[in-house]
Amino acid sequence: MRKHLFYGSLQALRNIKIGVFISLVNILIQGVSVVVQNLIANNLGIVKFGSFGILQSDYTIFCALADFGMATLILAFFGHRATKGALFINVLQLRLFMTSIAALGMAVFACTVRRGSDIFVGELILALGLLFQHAFFDWYFICGKFWKKLLISKILHTISYCTVMGIALGVLKFDSIPAVALAMVIAALPAFGFGVGQAFTLKIFRAGLHTVRFFKLMFKSACPYALSSLASFAYLPVGLYTVDHFAPSEFLGAYNFSHKLIILASGLMVHFISSSLITLHQTDSKILHLRDQAVFTLFIVAVSSPFWLFPQYTLRLIFFAAPWTHDVLETSCYCLRILACSLILQATRMGMISTMLKEKRTWLYGAMITTGGIINIAVCIGGAKIFDPFAIPALTLTGDLCLSLFLLFYFVKNRRLRL
Repeated sequence: MRKHLFYGSLQALRNIKIGVFISLVNILIQGVSVVVQNLIANNLGIVKFGSFGILQSDYTIFCALADFGMATLILAFFGHRATKGALFINVLQLRLFMTSIAALGMAVFACTVRRGSDIFVGELILALGLLFQHAFFDWYFICGKFWKKLLISKILHTISYCTVMGIALGVLKFDSIPAVALAMVIAALPAFGFGVGQAFTLKIFRAGLHTVRFFKLMFKSACPYALSSLASFAYLPVGLYTVDHFAPSEFLGAYNFSHKLIILASGLMVHFISSSLITLHQTDSKILHLRDQAVFTLFIVAVSSPFWLFPQYTLRLIFFAAPWTHDVLETSCYCLRILACSLILQATRMGMISTMLKEKRTWLYGAMITTGGIINIAVCIGGAKIFDPFAIPALTLTGDLCLSLFLLFYFVKNRRLRL
């Protein structure tokens, strides 16, 4: 028993160590992004900043479509092998193909759903930006464990992002959504170019029957991963779209600040799932240790505690250049306190998700997260019609709660939990 307890704690610390390293690398650009968001909020104003949040959410969804669960699949199935030989060529062909399809899909979405809205032109610009994502080659660096190259890529993008967005927002004072979107696309080009130099070959244009077979195999295998990835947008992002549809524009602007902060934190937690996958592959244990889960959950509680204890200070510190008013700040604080509960729910299920992905129980996990997402959409839309807009942040947590309960029931039923 003591051996298992020691192993559980050791694995939790190992997960945290690797996850912290990958997260810190990504914090380079995320930290700069927060500063840029301040300038954008200041230049656009609260109302237009809320609309800009919808645009960024649309872009993130199409990024997930471009990925289609492939990054997780490549990490789980191939690992280091994905960076060598014919497999590397096929993977690169697949990534380029999916990105092109997603860019075309976003352009069509803009011309149909967003036509006539104030984010229409920005949507078309970011559709083009899908082809030049600064993180396009991250899978290559992570699978090959090329940590220095990953770090160089992020530093390069950080410098480029600071320079381009600083000139666009600070010097030229861009105050329109299309202009800001264009600046963001230009800022991604240097890091994309570095990735091209490290992980690109003209052989990707030599497609044959083997390429088609590889695509078919990957699409078939990636379906549950894609389902899980896309279904995740039925959770926190649904709150943003619900607020956009049912609440005043001022509420959307205030909600967008807290939403961005929680999405940033949630994005960093994804790297802990990746680190957990790496360490889980080093053992054949099928038992999930509660102590391991408790260590990680307490770690997340400690890190996210300012969201509950000092929401006003946190928001003013992170969004220091935002054009705050008393009402907007109070509303944003209220939303932040509630949405931060999502981080705790995510932490409690991190180990369960990693274990299921390692064991390739992806269809079952996909079914769970899809069911939770459907429930979340129904509750958010139904509740927004009945209750005050201030109830929407709490309604948004429904999916998180359901998914955590689904996973807990599965592991308890199969007697996979130990102290």
